[in-house]
Amino acid sequence: MKRIIFLIILSSLAGPFAFAQVQVRGTVFDDNKEPLIGAVVLLKSAANNYNAVAGLDGSFSWQNVPSGTYSLEINFIGFKPYLESIEVSNTPARINVVMEEDSQVLGEVVIMGAANRGSDAEARKLEQMAKNTINVVSAKSIELSPDITVANVVQRVSGLSIERNASGDPQYAIVRGMDKRYNYTLVNGVKIPSPDNRNRYVPLDIFPAQMLERLEVAKSLTPDMEGDAIGGSVNLVMKSAPDEFEINADFQLGYNAIHFNRPFYSYDRSTENRLSPGERFGRRYEATMDDFSTRNLLINPINPLPDIFGGLTIGDRFMGGKLGVMFGASVQNSFRGADRDWYKIDVDPLGTGRPSLSSYQERQTSIQQFRMGLHSKVDYQVNRNHSLSLYLADFTLNDFEVREMISSDRDISPDNINATYLFQTRVRSTYSGIRNATLQGKHNLMGGQLLMDWSALASRADFDRPDNAIFSRNGGVENGIEMPQNIERRNPRRWEKHFDQDFTLHLNFLYNLDFVNLPSAYVKFGGMFRDKERGALFNRYRFDPNPSFQVQGVDWDDFTDVRWELLNPSGTLGHALNYNAFEQIGAYYLMTHLEVGKVDFNVGARVEHTNQGYVSRTTNQFEIPELNQIYTDFLPNFSMKYKPKSDVNLRGSYYKAINRPGYFEIVDGISDEDDEFPFKGNPDVTRAIADNFDIRYEYFPRANEQFLLGAFYKKIEDPIELLLIRQTSLTTGPRNLTPTNSGTALNWGIEMDFSKFFNKFGIRANYTFTNSSLTTIKSERVRENPDDESSQLILREASQTRPLQGQADHIGNLSLLYKNQTTGTDIQLAAVYTGERIEIVSPWLDLDIWSRPFTQLDFSYEQRLGNWVVFLKVNNLLNSPYELFVKKPRKTEQLDFPLQDSPGETIVQREQFWQSFRVGVRFKFNSI
Repeated sequence: MKRIIFLIILSSLAGPFAFAQVQVRGTVFDDNKEPLIGAVVLLKSAANNYNAVAGLDGSFSWQNVPSGTYSLEINFIGFKPYLESIEVSNTPARINVVMEEDSQVLGEVVIMGAANRGSDAEARKLEQMAKNTINVVSAKSIELSPDITVANVVQRVSGLSIERNASGDPQYAIVRGMDKRYNYTLVNGVKIPSPDNRNRYVPLDIFPAQMLERLEVAKSLTPDMEGDAIGGSVNLVMKSAPDEFEINADFQLGYNAIHFNRPFYSYDRSTENRLSPGERFGRRYEATMDDFSTRNLLINPINPLPDIFGGLTIGDRFMGGKLGVMFGASVQNSFRGADRDWYKIDVDPLGTGRPSLSSYQERQTSIQQFRMGLHSKVDYQVNRNHSLSLYLADFTLNDFEVREMISSDRDISPDNINATYLFQTRVRSTYSGIRNATLQGKHNLMGGQLLMDWSALASRADFDRPDNAIFSRNGGVENGIEMPQNIERRNPRRWEKHFDQDFTLHLNFLYNLDFVNLPSAYVKFGGMFRDKERGALFNRYRFDPNPSFQVQGVDWDDFTDVRWELLNPSGTLGHALNYNAFEQIGAYYLMTHLEVGKVDFNVGARVEHTNQGYVSRTTNQFEIPELNQIYTDFLPNFSMKYKPKSDVNLRGSYYKAINRPGYFEIVDGISDEDDEFPFKGNPDVTRAIADNFDIRYEYFPRANEQFLLGAFYKKIEDPIELLLIRQTSLTTGPRNLTPTNSGTALNWGIEMDFSKFFNKFGIRANYTFTNSSLTTIKSERVRENPDDESSQLILREASQTRPLQGQADHIGNLSLLYKNQTTGTDIQLAAVYTGERIEIVSPWLDLDIWSRPFTQLDFSYEQRLGNWVVFLKVNNLLNSPYELFVKKPRKTEQLDFPLQDSPGETIVQREQFWQSFRVGVRFKFNSI
């Protein structure tokens, strides 16, 4: 009762103030409905002054504003000041303001002060206006995210998952469950070569994220796009010159938590020979032990220095705005590590159909990554009708890796006091880079009725892995006592080089059909030609200890003490991995665009002619030394966009696309690298061809908000997958990963993408469900009489339907954002979920190797202080492990292997990468 009386009294006292003081709320937008985030809003009277900053949805508010007449003033860079007199009465007031852009004309070039390049609003507008189905990530979103490379960024896009490198960092994009081979990478709209030593896909972790103006992911194609993208394309639009002088710089320090638990292993690269003896002295040179350095193979455990990241972009316009110049540089030096448990797996030879574990490995990897990016873009507006641009870029990614491994083929239960081990140290330097020069022009001809654009591209990718050495020893435990190590035979040292260079020309024409009485109608036609050359060098030397028995602690303490005998002084320059590949692609297309009422139609086709082949230096009479594949593809294309409202689209499209084999995939040779399985080329593998269907509903309630709901269906003939196949027969010979055409595959899915903002808070979420099916013939080893365990073992074929390799059933992203314009605070918590998927396809029934569902949680915090920003970013907060497994239990007698504690499955690999922390500062200045 006392509480009720108190509330009545409190309400009575508050009543007069409630009627005298009210809430004033409002929003501020530009004429494109883009919220002007950060606009300064002032409310003034003779007695009171109030100020606010527009939030993420453009809203502002004040509480308890006394009644009276006020002057409302709103200011935002690039817009004319907004002034209005308002009356605040006894009822809540709501004010909706649309501000006018402040544009100025300099000569013949129009400069917009409110240039919104790189904003979320621009990204949403591009998605809305595109002819095909795309997703766009803005520079602003990238800046606020915890991501440092483009590979980190793509995993935030709906329908995209990533494949990781040896250090656990994202590296390749998987679009809609389609393996990385089914998409291509563009820089400023043109394709670039890859430094990958086998394939044509580009490692996205070579590109620093801060150089992007935006990231565009196309999930359907138009006829003016190259046709080898069944999954889609990833376009990196790099920063271009701003309207006024602008400079952005950042500096960061970081550390990986794995270094708190174990040392980082390093080596001296200064004594490393970048050229093999055969390269230095000629192909016929007989190498000696004096030609090989040893100091570079000494391993030192250290506590690494902090990671260092730095970036700078600076740009301006000159000559009255006609000439724009942008320069960017980025340097990243980081220390990564991974702890991996790995099992060598095969089918049980006794016919149970279960996996058999024959070897267990513990691996500790230490990788120093040096990443550098340099890019510049110059654009010149000749006049209103003609413009030219030149883009130059140089991207470098160097990995310096030490891998320590302990392996056992025997039972390795901790209770055992006797065991035999193989100890192996690998020292590997990898130098890779992409260099690009692109000259482009845009021209308005015939009074604007005919538009022409062209691109001339010269690009080169390099991969260099010198003196890749493995030092193998055997040892063990006897009666619980560790025994000295002895040197193994046939220790390899390898030199590998690859280059991939392109010369490409694109020419496009667009003819406006002015005589057609439609809002928009044109015909677009054009073509392209690419001449690609790829060269590869492989030179491997093998060494035996001489004498063969050299005991640790007696005959040697480290690698430099071991006495070696060179087994093959001539190297392996006659190996099939020494080859030259080539590819010429000529293409032409025709498409028509018609806007009929509320519907846009795009109809056309593309024709691509391919001449792909290789010539190898193999001396193996059982290998094919040269090969050509010549074919022509007709690729029809149709899309429509229905616009019932200005903020709603309904899309539908069909396109045919192909997927060409990688350059080394058709070379008849084996790359017996020291990874889990060797790789063998297949001269019989052919291109895959797919029919692709898309529909999507799009709603853009505000310029930075969206709701997208879509579905897709793909039918792929002869999809290319890497199958684990024995070299000689199903049961004998080494197992190799071999590219193989696998019948007909179906792939369909549903996508949802959502973003919404509430003043200081925002949410971004997307989800993709993907279902694919592919039926192939597999083998199983069974008893001739299943009821008689003594009956003969036989091989039997069986059909099995499974998902496509690399396709995850569920992919989800969730980002929670907080942005306080008044205090300058930005906080983001971002989660990525990737469902299970097949990593390796087995030739045996039910023995495919799957990756377990993976969740990564990242966090970022930023605080603005004038032109400066300080920030903290944390990746992999949950220290989520990466696991591979087989969906069958192992053979019953193998009960005490580590990690094998699940009765219904067999663990093949478990890897941990730990958390990464970064702190840094960012500086921004522009003269607008």
